[in-house]
Amino acid sequence: MELSSILISLVFILGATAICVILFERLGFGSVLGFIVAGIIIGPHTPGLVAGQNVSDLQNVAELGVVLFLFTVGLEMLPRKVWAMRRLLFGLGSAQMLATAAILGVYLVFLVKVHWQTAIILGFGFAMSSTAIIMTTLQERGALVSEHGQTSFAILMAQDLWVVPVMALVPILAHKTTHATGIPIWQKAFLVVGVLAGILVVGRYLLPAVLGYTAKQRRMDAFGILLFLAVIAASWAVDSVGISMTLGAFIMGMLLSASDYRYQIEAIVAPFKGTLMGLFFIAVGMSIDVGALLHDWSKLLVHVPVVLFLKVVVLTALVLSFGISRSAAVRSGFYLSQAGEFAFVLFGAAAVAGLLSAKGHTLALLVVAVSMILTPLMVKVGDRLAGRLRDVPPETGATPAADLERHVVVIGFDQVGQLISMMLNKANIPYVAFDQDIDLVRQGKQSGYDVHFGNMYSTVTQQAAGLGKASAAFVSIRESARAEGLALTLQRLYPSLNLYVRVRSLREQDRLVLKGINKAATGYIESTLIRGAMLLKDLGMSEVDASELVKAFQKDNYALVKADYGQSAQQ
Repeated sequence: MELSSILISLVFILGATAICVILFERLGFGSVLGFIVAGIIIGPHTPGLVAGQNVSDLQNVAELGVVLFLFTVGLEMLPRKVWAMRRLLFGLGSAQMLATAAILGVYLVFLVKVHWQTAIILGFGFAMSSTAIIMTTLQERGALVSEHGQTSFAILMAQDLWVVPVMALVPILAHKTTHATGIPIWQKAFLVVGVLAGILVVGRYLLPAVLGYTAKQRRMDAFGILLFLAVIAASWAVDSVGISMTLGAFIMGMLLSASDYRYQIEAIVAPFKGTLMGLFFIAVGMSIDVGALLHDWSKLLVHVPVVLFLKVVVLTALVLSFGISRSAAVRSGFYLSQAGEFAFVLFGAAAVAGLLSAKGHTLALLVVAVSMILTPLMVKVGDRLAGRLRDVPPETGATPAADLERHVVVIGFDQVGQLISMMLNKANIPYVAFDQDIDLVRQGKQSGYDVHFGNMYSTVTQQAAGLGKASAAFVSIRESARAEGLALTLQRLYPSLNLYVRVRSLREQDRLVLKGINKAATGYIESTLIRGAMLLKDLGMSEVDASELVKAFQKDNYALVKADYGQSAQQ
């Protein structure tokens, strides 16, 4: 393929994607559906500039987005977070997966007349919901901390956990439906256990040690390269023994979830994950046969409403049985009624394994895509029905997520940052601290401080710090240029945030004040004046005279100091 043809294809792909994403977000359908529709427009099932060649290669590359997505899901699986939501996560989430898959499986076997092995995979695939769509919807509505938001989040987390065993079912069920011999099952199980044990050793001991060395040396490029190497190697290892690549990525993420590098890892992975996930959804759209959609419209009119209806009924009933209020149960049922993006991966693996025919695969993908398109409508219906229910939410056994609000973010954990954190701690004011020096982070954690390793320039770290809900941020970074640049960046992104910036000179202080950061200040002048006053009093000066001298230096924002050293605001 010539370079000019590649460039023309890229222009067409990017242009179609940009238009579709903007249009669908404007219509309230979300960016995911925009990517899918862009893929349909791009081809190869529709006439366009991009032909069908290299589509399979594009889909293979795009699957890395799913791998990175599940890796970040593993990063969210902190042991204490899982334990706090254990009742909803393991109880409600697992019950939803099993009950929904069973009911849908019965429907598929007895009414649609599919083989029971295929019905199991289809049932589990349709039982999953779209994490990307629902989490985005909850975040946009500010409902993540609501009762139905926490319930939906717990179910989505459970579904993410269930992806791993469900993906492992594919080769097992395919082995029953085919007569291929190959490696005996016991040998394959031995290989799987060996690979998983190797990943555990690497993820628990070797990788944190190597990442710690690179972080200590400030070799962040090497940090990122080693991280991607570990994730891809783990994915390749499990794939080589016949298990889904997502298993290796998930385990690696979970092993790193409690490490000191979690937020920095998320910051590094996020841009690649977002791009590759977008590419994945484009590839999904490219795999949808529009001709089949028009041909099978009568079947879709039956299967899509059945899937939506059964999921709403099962979800609502189960959520109610776990003591959640009626309005939250209804919202959770309607919010999670669609099939999810993991169904594309699952059904693709099932088609390769021979569990799904080409026609059945296409029809299943169409059911998933149409159900996702209908999500905004289902959300609106659920909100309207829940609004008519007037009940008092009962007490549940679930512990809501401890989201910080009206807190202070300390950026830089040097001696000044530690002192600020100590003062906030003594004053019982919530705070969270970040630094890129892993030794300072570890020392702070050992001393009981809430400090984490991460780069505050990253939007992922900013979200983890809760800057959008913080009342103030204290910037104490050694490098003056970085401190000033970060302060100006945060001022632009979070205009309502009170910024306190420690600078090293009056010139830097005045420069930031002129740019609207009024609480920038040097640290050395006040401490020097205090020490100087003590020296003068020891030399015989009265306390009143020493105090008056200090006030003279402090007057008019240290005008006397500026005049003496030529550090006016104009310099």
